[in-house]
Order: sequence, then structure tokens, then C-alpha cells
Amino acid sequence: MNKKQEISNIPKNEIIDTGPSEIVEKFLDVSEVENEKQHSLVRIDINVIEYPLFTKNPRRKKNQIIRYFFNRDKEAYIQVNPTSGDFIPGEFEERVFIAILKIMRDKKYNNEFYTRPSEILYNMGIPQTSYKSFYKKITLALQRLSQTSYTFKNSLYSNKMKGIIDDKINTNIMNIRIITLNQAEKDEMEYFQDKRTKEVIKISISNYFYDNIIRKGYLVYDSQLLLNMDSPITRALYMLVNKLRFNKFHLRVLALSLIKKIPLSDDAKSLGRSIKSLEKSCRQLKEMDLISDFNVIKQGKLVQTEIEFFFEEKHNAIKQSFFYDDKNHFDNLLITYTDKGEEGEIITESEETLIEIQKERENVTPTENKISEIFEILPPRAKELKTMPGTIKDAIRQYGFEYVKYTAEYLSKNKVTKIRSYFIQALEKGWAEQFMAIEKDKSKKKKEQLTLNTMEMQKNDNNILNIDNSSEVKERKNKLYNEYKSLSEEEQEKITKEVFDDYIKMSGQVVANPVQKMAFQRAKETLIKEYLYKRDAEEIKETSKNLEKDKKDMKEIHMGTLIFGDDFSKNKEVIEEKNVEDIYKDMQIEDITFVDEIEEENSDKKIKKSDIIYDMKKVYNEISLFQMELLDALESLKTIEQETQDKIVRIVGISKHFEATVGGYYIKIEYVKDKESTIKIVKK
Repeated sequence: MNKKQEISNIPKNEIIDTGPSEIVEKFLDVSEVENEKQHSLVRIDINVIEYPLFTKNPRRKKNQIIRYFFNRDKEAYIQVNPTSGDFIPGEFEERVFIAILKIMRDKKYNNEFYTRPSEILYNMGIPQTSYKSFYKKITLALQRLSQTSYTFKNSLYSNKMKGIIDDKINTNIMNIRIITLNQAEKDEMEYFQDKRTKEVIKISISNYFYDNIIRKGYLVYDSQLLLNMDSPITRALYMLVNKLRFNKFHLRVLALSLIKKIPLSDDAKSLGRSIKSLEKSCRQLKEMDLISDFNVIKQGKLVQTEIEFFFEEKHNAIKQSFFYDDKNHFDNLLITYTDKGEEGEIITESEETLIEIQKERENVTPTENKISEIFEILPPRAKELKTMPGTIKDAIRQYGFEYVKYTAEYLSKNKVTKIRSYFIQALEKGWAEQFMAIEKDKSKKKKEQLTLNTMEMQKNDNNILNIDNSSEVKERKNKLYNEYKSLSEEEQEKITKEVFDDYIKMSGQVVANPVQKMAFQRAKETLIKEYLYKRDAEEIKETSKNLEKDKKDMKEIHMGTLIFGDDFSKNKEVIEEKNVEDIYKDMQIEDITFVDEIEEENSDKKIKKSDIIYDMKKVYNEISLFQMELLDALESLKTIEQETQDKIVRIVGISKHFEATVGGYYIKIEYVKDKESTIKIVKK
């Protein structure tokens, strides 16, 4: 091999493009307007609560460096530097950080300790059944926490110096080392005694964070309480308010001051939204019984809004002693960042992860209703066991409510003598997993079936109403609107209110906000036309229905094309222009009867309570919800095949009524939109 060939064989350095970097600078001065309420501003200590260690902005950008200036001459600032090609830490990383600090506390406050991903997930409140889906996210969060660096210039407090370090300090939060069994040192072998352990994580909290921030911040709080808070804004508000009030039972503070410390956006366009975010968090704190009450005091301009908080003795009892020393170095430390991006932006992976965590946390939170529901599924003798409520509560915390519920259903189908023992073993050994998979598959098919039913019904409704002719529809809407304009002012207001309430309901809100009110005013005429047309169409349908023959003499039902089963190409059945009795015969339904209510009441034959399998009366505004209830009821009848059940549901979808004896059961079903609908099943 010659020299040229040798040179050509040397691997060249690979250049990886991680994208451009950008620095976002934040300057925040106290304006004259803000100074009008200077008595409401309080001293701010430089500790973990005020430091922007974790952004509240869910729309983070890669390679974006955030620099927070505390004065205009740029002599004091904090800079958050992500690793190349990555984001700065956000909400999920904060949750991991809190869980790590709890583990550190459990390990006697050593700033160097060993842990496992499962231990971190456990302290985050994630159920054991979901660990696998979170391992990768935990690893990524730990890497981000260890690789993000923080630059403190004249802004880092020193316990030893009892003041601000007059220097520029670069540090990260922690260092991590992932250790496998082969890499473990002799003194680390004890962490691998459990043969299932494939790796452990060695965490070393950096000295600056351990000495000057952590010991004055998160460690004085109940980490589980912090993790139970849905919003990072609520979490930050709780820590700030408790710090500011110390042991007082009343605190009155300028809303703008809280907004800048959390931090949220405080520009003119976003201030109102930020105040509403604070109000929402205040309500959450009240619901969690962490404050007695609160009051938002609005007077003059938005920047003058104040919030007062009220506490009781019990709040001092649960409040730990923290933040004893007031430092006067940054009386006006004001930092900000928006709590949400612009409208219409795509939800980031981080937000999806947080939504997933929220669902998982709800799943592992035991409540009285959940425990009662499990008891209803288990054999009746379970209620006699004094230790059973605690066992169910612990099971929900460890495995999640859904998993425990399916396990209880599995247990109820197997006759067992030792209920508690069998229940615990079924959870630990996963005996119900196959049963759970089958039930979930059934549920999935049921939803798909209901979707098909809904689509078919909508198609039939459209055909009945002839809404495919747009010119006729437009003409009809204009005529109805002219009739509306000719009504009295009082009647017009009544209809307008109904339209507005329907509009707000469709938007998913309970109370309308100013933006929605403006949007409604712009589209008011169109919305009223749609409402009047829809109401008119429903009245036409109701009139047509009333003109039909009595159920007993009803001869024709146009069913359209009905599709049953999974194989759509084979299992098709057309039921049209048929006598009702013929339809029931095709379904192999015997003893068809149409019994009037009067006849049923005067009947000499008395129905025993034990023979009533299902007796439900309830109001539904959508037939798909009624069909879901009906499917649940029919599934409990073992003598009726699935195909027959589907046909019954489809008949109800079209005729809204069904009455017959099937498989040894008398079944009577009637659906009336927005009125009391009934399902009655009696064993013959």
C-alpha cells in the first residue's frame, strides 16, 4: 500500500449540522405605572424559585439561548445554554428534577447517589404498567438536565459569603453516569443484587446548585404535592405565595409582580391572559385546600390588578420552614417569559408527553368513586374484608385504575375462595392481561360499529331533509331569518340567547370570554340562520314521525344498506320495503309483541324484581351515546348472539324503537332525543 492510499483510508471528520443558534434577551425595568403600586412589591430572594431554570414556554426552539438581564447596564444576568441541537429544560424536565430531589432526600441528602429509571418514574407518580413507554423520555430528560449549562453573572447567591458572588459562574445542574453490570465497580455491585436490574444511574448534583440553590429551594417542599399540580404556573405560584407570606394569614400582592416572577408574559397584549392564568391557578390551589380563599382586585388599568390570598392555621401547620433569610440584593428582580405560544401552533412532543403524564397521574390517583367501582365488580364477599379498601387503593397507585379494574373483572369471572390473595397475585403476575386485551379489542370494535351507525344515520337524515340542494336550503334559511326579524324584541332576544349558549357549548367552554363574544357578534346572523334551519328540520321530522301509523300497525321501514361483521364485502344485508314482522323473523326473534303501556300496567301477570335484568331511564342528546348504553346492556345477555345484538342496535338507530322477546328475554327500547329514553330487559 503506497502513501496516497494510506492517506485516503484515514476516516475524515464528520460534520453534523445542528442548525443555527440564537440568543433571546429579556430586559425588564420597573415602569412608573408599576411604581404606583410599589407598596405591593416585596423583596425577592435569589434562590431556585426566582431562577428561570425551567422554561414555562411549551414551544421551545432548538439551539435557543435565553438570557435574563436584571438591569439595563447588563451587569447582572442568568443565561440558559442548551446543548447543541437541543432545547433548554422545560416542564417535563422540572418534574424529573423534583423526583430526583425527593430521591436525594430519601438518601439522606447526599449530593451523589445512585438510582434507577423505575425509581424516578415511581416518584413522578407514573404507574408501573406504563414504565416501559417512559424509559426513553426519562433518559432524554436526564441528558438534558446534565448537558444544559447555566451562566450566572453577579446573580448567584452564596451561603458561605452571605451575599451575591461578584463573578461569572458557569455550571450545570447535575452530572449523570449510566452504569451497566459489566461497568460496575466493586462497591457498586450491591445495586445489581436484583437480577432484573440492567443498569443504574449515578447522579452527582453540582456543588453550586447543591450549596446555593437546592438547599434553599425545592427540598423544603413536599415533592409529591408539587408533582400533583397540573400546571407549572400553579406550582410556581404556590411556592412564591408561601414564601412571600411566611406565616401570615393574609397576603396582598400586585398581580404583575407575580406574573414576572413565575415568569409569564407581561406585554400589553398578553397581560390580561396572564392574569387569567393566575386566576385559574388560584382556583386550583383553593380546590387543593392549599389556600382558604383568594380575591382578584381589579381597579383602573390591568397593571394595577392585585390579588389577595387568605390562609388558616392549618396551612401554617403543613407549611415547612423555608426561606428564613431575606436578601436585599435584588429587590426588583423581574424576569419574564410567555406561558404559551401563538394560537394555531402545533403541540410539541413535550406537551404531548405532559398530557400523557397527566392522564397517567389521574389513572394512579385512588378516589372513593374508583374504589367503590372496583368493589362493585368484585364478588360481594370482598366488602366484608377490612383490609380490602387499602389493598385496592395501593393497587391503583401501583398499577393504575384501568389495570386494576380489568383484573377485578377477571377475578369476578373466576370463582375464588381467597379473594384478596387471588387479587394481589393476579395483579403481580399479570393473570388478567390476556383478558384485558380481549376486552379492549371488543371495546374498539364497539366504537367502530357505533361510528358506522352514526355515519349511516347522518346519511339517512340528509336524504330525508333533502339538504343536498344548497339553493333551496339558502332560500329556506333566509325565509326563517325574515320570520325571526318580524318577532318581538323579547322573542328575538330569547332565540339569540339560545343560539349563543349553543355556540359556547360547541366551543367546549363553560363561560364565554371576550374573544368568543366578539366572534359571535361577527357571525351572529349566520349562526341564527343555522340554528333556525336546524330547529325547523327537527320539527319537520317530529311531525312526520307523529303522522306515522301506530307501532302495532307499522308496516314499512326503509333500512338502507346494513353492514355487519368485519368482512364488509361478504356480510351485507339490505332491509327495505319489508313488513316489521318479517324483519324480526329474519333476525330469528320469536314472540314479537307490541304492548301498550296501559295494557302492561293492567296486566294480571306481575313481574318479579329478580326477573328485571335492566331497567334504565335517562336523557340523551345523541343517539350514539344511547346506543353505547344499549350495547353494554345487550352484552350481558349470554343467550343473544353478537350478530343479533348488532341488528337490534341498528333497528333502534333507524326506528328509535324496539320491542320483542329475544333469547328468552322481553326487551323494550325507546329513544327520544333530549327526553327520557328507556331500556327495559326482563327475563321471561
